[in-house]
Amino acid sequence: MPELLRLSPRELIDRLNSLPTGCYIGLNPSNLTPTDVMEILYDCQGRISHVEIFNLKDYAAGKTLYTAELLEMQQAINEGNVVTIKRIVRGMIDTLEASDAPDRDDRIAKLTRILRNLPALKAYYKGTRLMVSLGSDSTGRSRHLPGMGLAVADTLPPGAQREIEKRTCPSRQILPLHITTYYQVTYHQVATSNAVASRIARHLAKYPGLRWLGHTLRDRWLIEHHRACPVDQGNVVTLAEGQERLHNGLYLEPPPSEARATGLSWRYLNSRLKNALKVLIGFIPAFLTFVLTKDWWFLAYFGAVIWFGITGLRNILQSVFGGGGILRSPMLKWNDYVSWDRLTDSLLFTGFSVPLLDFLVKRVILDQYLGITTTTNPNALYTIMALANGLYLSSHNALRGLPRGAVYGNFFRSILSIPLAIAFNAVIGGLLGTAGVVAVNDVLQKWAAVISKAASDCVAGVIEGTADRFQNIRMRRVDFENKLDQLFDAYSRLEILFPEMDILELIASPKKLIRTISTEARDLEKTIITNALDMMYFWMYQPHARTVLRNIVRNMSREERQLLLGAQMILKRQKEISQMFIDGLVGKRFSRPLAMYLDRSDAYLDGLTRMVDEANQSRDSAKTALKAG
Repeated sequence: MPELLRLSPRELIDRLNSLPTGCYIGLNPSNLTPTDVMEILYDCQGRISHVEIFNLKDYAAGKTLYTAELLEMQQAINEGNVVTIKRIVRGMIDTLEASDAPDRDDRIAKLTRILRNLPALKAYYKGTRLMVSLGSDSTGRSRHLPGMGLAVADTLPPGAQREIEKRTCPSRQILPLHITTYYQVTYHQVATSNAVASRIARHLAKYPGLRWLGHTLRDRWLIEHHRACPVDQGNVVTLAEGQERLHNGLYLEPPPSEARATGLSWRYLNSRLKNALKVLIGFIPAFLTFVLTKDWWFLAYFGAVIWFGITGLRNILQSVFGGGGILRSPMLKWNDYVSWDRLTDSLLFTGFSVPLLDFLVKRVILDQYLGITTTTNPNALYTIMALANGLYLSSHNALRGLPRGAVYGNFFRSILSIPLAIAFNAVIGGLLGTAGVVAVNDVLQKWAAVISKAASDCVAGVIEGTADRFQNIRMRRVDFENKLDQLFDAYSRLEILFPEMDILELIASPKKLIRTISTEARDLEKTIITNALDMMYFWMYQPHARTVLRNIVRNMSREERQLLLGAQMILKRQKEISQMFIDGLVGKRFSRPLAMYLDRSDAYLDGLTRMVDEANQSRDSAKTALKAG
């Protein structure tokens, strides 16, 4: 790098042109004019593959002044539009002729040569396109700049887009760029050996809404083009927030006074108080609906309690089931799996569904106007109530900015609950008739909304609990695969550093390790220790961690299993690892993590050893059976 900095521009371009074909170079045009960029593109003869039209660090320093001109140049070169390129170059010549720059004549001569060789410039990018790139150039924490990461606002979830529009986070910047994107969904036909099923799926896929049958869907966002624009029209936003600049409160001139916000902010309320208010706000309309519309005292005063109990119990059961059920980690209690914010949100919105379903739909529309009751037509009653509930759930999920899958899934669950609600109605009616209750249909009519609600929540518990389970399994697989990749990478680097030594034996022997280890190897040793602690934490405290790790271990080779187990045995070095906790591995509050490590590391290693032994025995049994067969 120092050698390149000593080269003249001409020598540097010659060095770039000497690179073999296939080498790609990006140009950062900071402090460069469009004329400079045009000359560099021409001199490099197509070696420049990318132009960084926007750099966040340079933008903050005021060095990106020609983004619009560079984009126009890039588009004209890619299109091979000689007319536009000629206009751009002639404009550069006119600008230089009007200036008093000392190298004006040389540069005019150079641009004139480019003007006469436009076919050559066009040919440089005939086979390959001149691409553009964006970057933050973030190399660390800065009080003046956001961190790395940019996003196109149009591709973010609705909730994130609303935050950007409301500017609820003023430290997140909107950049003067607009990137036009479009959403593409690709249908890939699923290969199947069942010709009949394949033929039926192809036939049904012709109808609206059933195109997905027999296909897997892959979606992605595609970029059409970029353009520079004012900040208020931009749709590129920084992912990281910039830090607010601190000051000592001393000013040369008094700053303008700002109106201070008064009153409470919902955003900053205590979490427990906020959750309690959500439950109360939802409970009031539910309670008033039952009290004002029911003549039986029990249903009038306890109907809302039963309604909320169904929703709360469903949320708790699905969370526990999604976290592993009775096979969950013994280190976790049932309430550790429950998201109380999610539970109180459900209670808030389910409270407003009571006047909708019980009063408006069941009593006013179905009973008074259509004459549909549990006596006249129970099937139609529960069907219409389920559809109304599905529309309500999907609507408030969409307003809350939940994913599309949740919006469609809640409507779909309501449809599935229709036969279950009809079955509940029949079973409860039979039990009441057997018990000698008179006017069974009148009783069922009063409880119809509760029955429909119970059926809907039963279906929701199964569907959402299963979704939570798969989500937990997916997250644990990502966690373990990342840690195993880091572990195997560190082990491979140790093997390279000590090619004549047994690394597993070296790791297990602290004294031998200290005598032979180098500075780089010490860093790798700390990496192995950190990964082992992380995997132990997953094992003890994360849902479905043991199930996922067992499946991963089964698919490993015997050598990989032994490497995994040997690397985890580094946790037996309690003195050294305890010192790492004291030295700030997890911060100042290390007492609980350290106690967890000292108390549970032996149980973790014993469980992992049994898991590896079971996997080895299973693989040996399979090989024996294969040979015998």
